[in-house]
Amino acid sequence: MSYPCTRCGLCCQKIQHVPELKIFHNGDGICLYFNADVGCTIYQERPLVCRIDEGYQKLFENQFSLTDYYLKNAEVCNYMQLEAELPSHYRVKLKNGQT
Repeated sequence: MSYPCTRCGLCCQKIQHVPELKIFHNGDGICLYFNADVGCTIYQERPLVCRIDEGYQKLFENQFSLTDYYLKNAEVCNYMQLEAELPSHYRVKLKNGQT
């Protein structure tokens, strides 16, 4: 199972509150490596905190269950999407139906 990212790109445009990513933006919160047309231009080399599944295994496995971790990420994703008025097809839907 892996996190069902819908690739809306909002998490790449609102990184100002993620301490691990402070060197990845110029104060505007948009990742220097985000391109609106293609997404992450360093996808294969992106920071661990940007890799939901791998990040869970290496950073958060001892703090949360995978289900709780996915739920929290889905809540944040969906909140940002609602706030940005993105179409509903971008909403993250987990297999168990919770978001």
